[in-house]
Formats: sequence, C-alpha cells, structure tokens
Amino acid sequence: MWLIIRLGRRWSPQSPAAHSRRFAGRPVRLGARARVVAGSAAIVTVLSVLITAAAPAGAGVRAGAGVRAGAPAPSAFQAAIQQIVNDGVPGAVGFARNGSQVTAATSGLADVAAQAPMALGDRFRVGSTTKIFVATVVLQLVARHLLSLGDTVALWLPGVVPNGGNITLQELLQHTSGIYSYTNDPGFVQALVSDPTRVWRPTELVRIAVAHPPLFPPGTSFAYSNTDYILLGMIIQAATGHPVGQELRACIFRPLGLRDTYFPDLNPHLRKPYAHGYLIDQPGATGPADTTVRSPSWAGAAGGIVSTAADLARFSTALLTGKLLPPAQLQQMMTTTPTGNGDDYGLGIQAEQLPCGTVWGHTGDFPGYFSNAFTTTDGSSQAVVLVNADGLSLQQQIDIFNAVAIGICGSG
Repeated sequence: MWLIIRLGRRWSPQSPAAHSRRFAGRPVRLGARARVVAGSAAIVTVLSVLITAAAPAGAGVRAGAGVRAGAPAPSAFQAAIQQIVNDGVPGAVGFARNGSQVTAATSGLADVAAQAPMALGDRFRVGSTTKIFVATVVLQLVARHLLSLGDTVALWLPGVVPNGGNITLQELLQHTSGIYSYTNDPGFVQALVSDPTRVWRPTELVRIAVAHPPLFPPGTSFAYSNTDYILLGMIIQAATGHPVGQELRACIFRPLGLRDTYFPDLNPHLRKPYAHGYLIDQPGATGPADTTVRSPSWAGAAGGIVSTAADLARFSTALLTGKLLPPAQLQQMMTTTPTGNGDDYGLGIQAEQLPCGTVWGHTGDFPGYFSNAFTTTDGSSQAVVLVNADGLSLQQQIDIFNAVAIGICGSG
C-alpha cells in the first residue's frame, strides 16, 4: 500500500490527514516513490544509482520470461537487511530466492521492550499486499463462472454505491472505479486515531466513502481506493455465501500450506510468534511507539492479512507460475493500466521496473508495518522484505527498496 510513500511525511496523532493518505496504498515506481516523498529529481537520481548498483553485470529481460536475475551473495543480502536496521528501523526480515537458491536474513528486534530479536518466522501485518490475495480469489470465481469482470457493483450489492450499475468488478480491481477512498476521510482517520481497537463493518466504511462525490466517471482514470477492495470483499461474500476470510482460507491459505498466514477478521491481537509494530521518529516521543494492538477491521479486504516472509514468497511463486489461476485469468490480472505516476497496475498487482527487468507484487502498509513482496514474471526469482516500522524516512525507504533489488537482481 502507498501509506508510507504516498504520504512521504511522518504520521502523528496530530496529523490524521497524513496518516489517511499513507494507508491509501498507492503503487509507484521506485523513482516515483522518491519524487513523491521529496519532489526532487536529485533524489530520484540517488535512488536509481543505489538500485542500479545492485544489478548484476549484463542483467536484462529474457524474451517471454521476465527477469534474468543473478543470485545474491548471502552476505550482500544480509548486509542490505542489516542496513535497514542500521538506519533506525527496529527490525527487518528478508527472504530472497533465485532458482533453487534461497537466502534468508533477519536483523534487529521484533520486540523493543523485551529486546527480543527478529526471527524469520515472525508474523507481520502486510497491509495492501492483501489486495493480491483478494484479487486472486475474485479471478478464481471468474474462472468458475460465479463472477464476471463485467459484472456491476449494483448486480451484487444493489443500492450500496451510487451509480453502482455503471461500475464493474474490473474497475474495482484496477482502481479505475472513481470511488473515493474512505481512508482519505478526515473524520474516519480521527475516529481511528481516537479508538484503534474499534470494530468497523464494511458497510460503515463504504458509507463513509460514498458520502464523497466520485473522483471521475468509472473507467476514465486511475485513483487508488481502499474502498474498491472493501466492496470486493462484500461481493465475494454475496457470490459465495462465505465471508472473504473463509474464501481466502479455502482457496489460497490451505491449498498452499500457508500455515502462518491468516485473515484476522476482528481480533486486534496477533497470533504468536509476531513482530511488534512501531511508529518511529514521532515528535516528542522518546522512542518507537508500539502500534501492534489494532483492530484489523478498518482495513479488511483492503489490507487486513497477517503473514510471514516465507509464506508471502510461496504465495507469489504459486501465483506467477500458474498454480492459482488459469492462464486466461492470470493474463487478465497482469494486464495493466498506467497509474499516472510512471508505473502500471494490473488487477490487484503492481508491475515495477528493476534494473534487471519487470517484477510483480505489491507493497503494503499498516500502522507499524511495511511490506514489499515482488517476483519475476516467470516466478524464478523473488524478494520479500518486511519491516516492523512506519513513519519511515526517505533513507530508510531507499534501504528497503535497495534490499528488494539486491534480492532479485543480485549484488553484481
């Protein structure tokens, strides 16, 4: 999700509007991330130099196969994960795979108060990375002819969204619906700050969104909206008779053996083992502020999943190698539209450019957590980097994306 990057500003209870934008999850290219944070071409250059330095000599795109990635030296990937912590993030987990070679790295603390070290199996809230899972379930239902991408919102949720008869599932999946994101509503954000464990119902979140006028006519532009995925969760339930969490378990978690991944529904507490989440560098704070105990209901199908680095890697590999979707639906997922920020977005999936080629995945932000999970087009190489911090500086973001690039492209 675009929480950290789109904001570019540190969040505090005194700046709820900034916090709302950070949960918006908007995807951007690495260069565009830097442009948003600082608005400076010089920063874009710095980021490009750092990532280019991570690419192996002669790396490039194989015809029809995606990325030709060089396996990262374990020390290089470990050093990249360590650098994230050196620059002030409490803890980080990295998982990189290049063919059959797997490199795992951890650094820092999962629990600052207890001084407990980070472990590879620690669970994280993964924020908008949830959207790839939800989009996969929707496309599985399309393959089973229970849904169609041309179905309208009004067909499945009559009367819920004004003009719902002209908004399709495809437009929800690709953020071209024009529906306002509830996470940008100042009143919602203030309520979230005031009571972090409050239970939110999907219908409440949608009502907040549709109280605002549409951003544009459906299908005419791109605007990242968490409301789109709250609606998709409701449509999954309408089509199957099961809550979105149950469908995620039945269609993805159990078949892939993702034992450390779950959709928490309403419980604000995480299952052990887990990494505590922190807001860092807050004005007036003497140290990181623990944000672990939060109701996931406000994120729901837009960002509620809890997972581990290894489980995210397994899911990503299965998706990109055709184990979860038939070829027609996978092609639909990976048919992209420009976002207006120099990158492209498919159906619940981001297409990002690294020096060694195109990678697919999503970023995710939930207060106290930031996730990145990207895989090459052919599924041969991937990197997952999870940190238990929010309110990240530009340097910390550069460190994270540098680690992703080293994990996928190699260290040179």
